[in-house]
Amino acid sequence: MLFIFFCAFLEFLTALVLLAYLGLAACLLFSSKLREYGPLIWTLSFGIIFTTLGCEWLYAIHEGYGYLALRSICFQVLSLILLLTYVKDESDLLLYAWTTVAASAGANLINFLRLRKYCSWSLTWRFSWQKHLLPIFVLFANALVNLLYVSADVAQLGVMTSDYYVGLYSVASKVTALLKQLLGAVIVVTVPRLACLYGQKGGEFFQKLARQIADLLVTLALPAACALFALGEEVVILTADLDFAPAAGAMKFLGLALVFSLLGWFYMAAVLVPARQEKVALLAISITSVVNICLNFLLIPAFKEAGAALATLLADLVTCLACYFLAKKSARLLPSGKKLASRLLGCLYVTGSCWNLSVEVDGSRKGEIFVQNRQKSLVKWQRLQYNVDIRLN
Repeated sequence: MLFIFFCAFLEFLTALVLLAYLGLAACLLFSSKLREYGPLIWTLSFGIIFTTLGCEWLYAIHEGYGYLALRSICFQVLSLILLLTYVKDESDLLLYAWTTVAASAGANLINFLRLRKYCSWSLTWRFSWQKHLLPIFVLFANALVNLLYVSADVAQLGVMTSDYYVGLYSVASKVTALLKQLLGAVIVVTVPRLACLYGQKGGEFFQKLARQIADLLVTLALPAACALFALGEEVVILTADLDFAPAAGAMKFLGLALVFSLLGWFYMAAVLVPARQEKVALLAISITSVVNICLNFLLIPAFKEAGAALATLLADLVTCLACYFLAKKSARLLPSGKKLASRLLGCLYVTGSCWNLSVEVDGSRKGEIFVQNRQKSLVKWQRLQYNVDIRLN
């Protein structure tokens, strides 16, 4: 059964890759601006075919995350060595592109060579368009709408305010995005197992595992959100600079949004998609995107980057509630009142500890950082003056 599915899916992906390369060639042929970057674009396009050959989804099905992590680390280190060895200045842009592609190409080539460990395969030209086309388009539309949802804040901030507020929001969003990816790894590695249990009609085991994962996400996300809310300014200064301290308000809102974002992601990826409710998930994320864009128009003029963060918080809350009510038919995943109360009490302790830490470091830490930044500025100014004197002499 796996052999039949794998061959059919590989055939379909091969057809899509051919279409992608034809579309890329057409764009380069009819666009003079893109034609100037032809060698660079073709170099980066090797990632398309190697990603297809790598079949990383097959290793995810078999939960081979240890191998995937080790493989990625090895090739990223190799790519870094090549980058530091051969890329010297801006004229080496093409070499930089090749070093970037090398990490992805090498990792996916190793994947391709190890495919026979899981199944044999053969390539034919009998495509099963009817089976795969509609679900793939739905998932593609889902990814597209999600990209619009993520990018709307920065785009609207740039149009409605200035680059300064875009920079403040970017600092806050990068920190929370890093935390989201870290905590979201729990979802990524458990989706194949949940999909397998749901497909095998293992309702009881599916419910049990899904509830455990939801409890774990709440346990991890609530303290992280409370810590960001209490230490928002300190985190901004630590990761950026004193000049970005006003981003603390956005950091606090985005920290709270982290909880709802992770739960919404879990309900969508681990419950709705395995239950073959991709269209419902697409509807939910589409409504959320519209809500987010409308709230941005209302809040950004008054509150700038904090308004964009507040709009994200409210939109993530809408996503979480919508996906939860849509997923209730497949799984009931609310934690028990006793567990939720214990987690909230823990969050109060975390918040109090962080506020106490904030008060202790408020004077000394910020003063030290300010002095360090001032010293750096003086050094830069002295270097500039030295270069000017040399040129004048």
